[in-house]
Amino acid sequence: MAATIDAETRRKANLRVLQRIDSNIVDLAITATHVVLYEFNNAKRTWEKKNVEGSLFVTKRSDAPRFKLIVLNRSSTENLEVPITASFQMQVKEPYMIFRDSSASIAGEDETIRGIWFHDGNERDQIASYLEQVVKSLIKIEEMERNHPPPQSYGTVDKDVDTTRQDAGAALLSTLTLGSKNNDHSTPVTANQSTAPQQVGQTPPRQPATHQNLVLDKKSLQLSLLSLIQDERFLDLIHAQYLKVVHTRTARQQQQQNQNGTNK
Repeated sequence: MAATIDAETRRKANLRVLQRIDSNIVDLAITATHVVLYEFNNAKRTWEKKNVEGSLFVTKRSDAPRFKLIVLNRSSTENLEVPITASFQMQVKEPYMIFRDSSASIAGEDETIRGIWFHDGNERDQIASYLEQVVKSLIKIEEMERNHPPPQSYGTVDKDVDTTRQDAGAALLSTLTLGSKNNDHSTPVTANQSTAPQQVGQTPPRQPATHQNLVLDKKSLQLSLLSLIQDERFLDLIHAQYLKVVHTRTARQQQQQNQNGTNK
């Protein structure tokens, strides 16, 4: 019991620190204890260690990008922050998880290839698997939005439509919760380890947006169901309920047949 309380306390402490960096962060999806950042030098064709190492967090946000990878840097106050979008590309190649954003090359920007070394190889595989699920869901969302564009409207209605679409994305991606609590093995961090001190007069971080009262329209519901159907745990839950209904129905039919036989 004590271990569970300690893990939850550590998760909440880390979440508070991350929310000081990004006030739109609402939850931790999955974490890794210790990582080190490397960048690939194309000219020298070698990996170069950067001055970034510490605990890694994949966070959930209340607006786009819905997910962000953050390394709380123990070496300096400059943290690594990587938005996870549909153009995020990644592969595991020992001993790194290599990644880049393909949209950078399309936009004519620097397409840096980076690699993250993990102290625990199992954590690396879990992080990579989770990010793969996230990117697949983001790609599906973009495809659905291209195939089913929102209706044209005017004035303030445009903002309402955009807000609804963003909330629908939040509802959809909130189903990706692998390791949101149980996989938080990172060490607690304090604000002076990874964030610059707040200055006098600085606006305090606003409270994260919640979606408890979200009402989905037909299109948003379709997007949410599309994401849910890709979640193995959701399928396990639905299948278990399905089997329960089948067994109950079979037992009821058998009981009725027995009663009919007795009456005869």
